[in-house]
Amino acid sequence: MAETRFWLQVLNINKLIYGDLNAALSEKLGLSVAKFDVLAQLYRRPEGVSMGELSRDLRVSNGNVSGLVTRLRKDGLVNRQVTKTDRRSFLASLTDKGRKVFEDANALHREVVSQKLQNVSLTDIHAVTAGLKAMASKTRRPVEEEPA
Repeated sequence: MAETRFWLQVLNINKLIYGDLNAALSEKLGLSVAKFDVLAQLYRRPEGVSMGELSRDLRVSNGNVSGLVTRLRKDGLVNRQVTKTDRRSFLASLTDKGRKVFEDANALHREVVSQKLQNVSLTDIHAVTAGLKAMASKTRRPVEEEPA
């Protein structure tokens, strides 16, 4: 079945890159890919982001996000503050140190991915990227209709 072969190749490529990426981030910066992903989301939104939004954007549970943010706070990379509108909600944002660590991690991320894909032509990379984007837009969950 073509769909299964496709899925197995996606997993294979992920496995080939993820291990080296995780090892490099851990060895050089003390980060996991999961922590890198949190820092990336926070870097894009310097005004801060709620834990719920972060959980949704990363597609992980609130508990996972809370644990990651707690560890990143302990490392001095993230601030967490109570929102002004709801004392039960928190906003996470990068510290200056967190911003610098993310920028270093992002450069390392690019280096590792580029190295892993060095034997793949840009034409192939662009074609696969376009194909995956098209597939993603066609596989998003449709909005459920309201009952009549």
